[in-house]
Amino acid sequence: SNAFPPLRGGIINMRNTQFVEENFYHIFNRGTEKRIIFQDQADFRRFYESMYLFNDINFCNLGGRSSLRGGTPPLSDGQARNPLGRIMSFCHLPNHFHIIIEQLASDGLARFMHKIEMGYSQYFNKFHSRSGNLFQGAYKIVHIDNDPYRIYIPLYIHLNALELLDSEKNWKEKGIKNKTSAINFLKNYKWSSLMEYLKIKPTR
Repeated sequence: SNAFPPLRGGIINMRNTQFVEENFYHIFNRGTEKRIIFQDQADFRRFYESMYLFNDINFCNLGGRSSLRGGTPPLSDGQARNPLGRIMSFCHLPNHFHIIIEQLASDGLARFMHKIEMGYSQYFNKFHSRSGNLFQGAYKIVHIDNDPYRIYIPLYIHLNALELLDSEKNWKEKGIKNKTSAINFLKNYKWSSLMEYLKIKPTR
C-alpha cells in the first residue's frame, strides 16, 4: 500500500512531563465535539497571527478581528522579540490544527499554548456569539525524539490538508489517488507552512 503510516510515539501526559529546551514537539488539538473552529478566512488569519505574535515572553494581547495582512507578521510594536519557541511547521484545517515547535524558553511551550488557545477561544466566542469550551480538552503533544521522525512529521502534517480535497479524503488509509492534483492543491493551501518550505510567497 502507498498509504502513509500513523504517527509514531506516545502522546505526552502534560501534567507529568517537563518539556526540554531545544527539543521538538508536535502539538495538535481539535474543536470540542469535532466542531468547526475556523469558520472563515478571518478566523484562519486570526489564529495564524496569534501563533506568531503570542510566541513572545512579553506579548499577551491581540485585539480586534484581524490586524495583519500578508506574509509573516511583523514584530509587535517595533520591539525585539523574546520567543518562547521556534515554530518549524504548521497546518490548520477547519476543525483542528497542527504545530511543530522547538521549545526555546523555560516552560515556553506551555506558556505559548496557554496564550494562543485562551486568546483564540475568547476571540471566537466573541465574534461568533457563543460561550463555553472551544477545544476538545487539553492539546495533545508528541515528542519528536529522533531525526527520521523529525524529517517525516512536517510532510505528514502538510498532507493533512488533503482532507479538504474531495477526491483525497481517505489518503491516510488508501494513499493518494492523483498525485498531480494533490500537489497542486497543497501548494496553494495557504493555511500551512508548505509555501514557506517551497519558497512560495504566501498571501494570507
